[in-house]
Amino acid sequence: MRSLLPSSVRPVAALTLAVVLRLLREGLVVRALAWPGLLTSLALVGTAAAWATWGSAPIIAVGSKELLAPLQSRGFSVELVENPEALVSDGSVIHAIWKEGEHWVLGVTWGGRTTLEAEAALREFAGDRWRLEIPPLEARPGNVDHEAALLAGVIGLLFTLYGVVMGAGTLFRDRGNGSLESELALPVPRWMHAGARLLALLLVLGPALVVSLLVVSALLTIDDLHLWMLTGTCAAVVGGAIGFALMARAVAAHGFSGPLSRALTLTMAAMALGWWQPALGRWLPLVSLGSFMAGTEPSALIVPGAMIAAALATFDFSRRECL
Repeated sequence: MRSLLPSSVRPVAALTLAVVLRLLREGLVVRALAWPGLLTSLALVGTAAAWATWGSAPIIAVGSKELLAPLQSRGFSVELVENPEALVSDGSVIHAIWKEGEHWVLGVTWGGRTTLEAEAALREFAGDRWRLEIPPLEARPGNVDHEAALLAGVIGLLFTLYGVVMGAGTLFRDRGNGSLESELALPVPRWMHAGARLLALLLVLGPALVVSLLVVSALLTIDDLHLWMLTGTCAAVVGGAIGFALMARAVAAHGFSGPLSRALTLTMAAMALGWWQPALGRWLPLVSLGSFMAGTEPSALIVPGAMIAAALATFDFSRRECL
């Protein structure tokens, strides 16, 4: 069968497929790509479940009917039992009220604002001269859209750091095990080896980022989801190009940590620049991710910008001896 790909594209496609398969065969890489969406969704579901369990009206076990109305008026769920002291002693309930002689006793297993409110209600019912005045909780300012955007930005940042690590790591690994030396012996231009690795990063990181954002958006709606996908993918590609380029410039005997730390520092600096200067950062790939987290939508120029960054890393690799 004749291939549908042009002859000039087939070597790049073959090299890219080889790198993708090598990445997907590594369980650590697959788990790393799957965890951001899973952990974020589990955290959201867990928070909702915890609030549904412990954020509802607190239950107080009491031994006297006369306490029902005063406590219920304060928003407590009251349960009339025979021995409230025993229930709070064995941990069956958090709050319990019983009477010892002429005095009321409030037993608790966990402190906090609820305990203070229960004590205030009991003192008021008992007519004590010393009362508790608890100031009401002020409604905390909440902007769900902004918080969802920050969450999307954090996921994009995580995949960008993945790109840095994988861009540097794939070159370091292939250079160390001899794969790169074998590939460079092929009768194809040298730039194809770099281009194939960066294209493989796009094919691995892009879909994983999209799936993670879709999972999170299904639980917590993310506005401009397509822009987050585009911005995060461009940032991941540029991060991969930075890691790849700095590793290609490094001497193999000097190890992996030095080029990687410089690449991570440069990436985070670019993100910080976008956060502090969003008007400038919106025009640049990678930097635009920080700008978007700060509230400024990226320009469409980040797409050709990411392509230029990958092309520069590819061109730089083709001029160097990095074995």
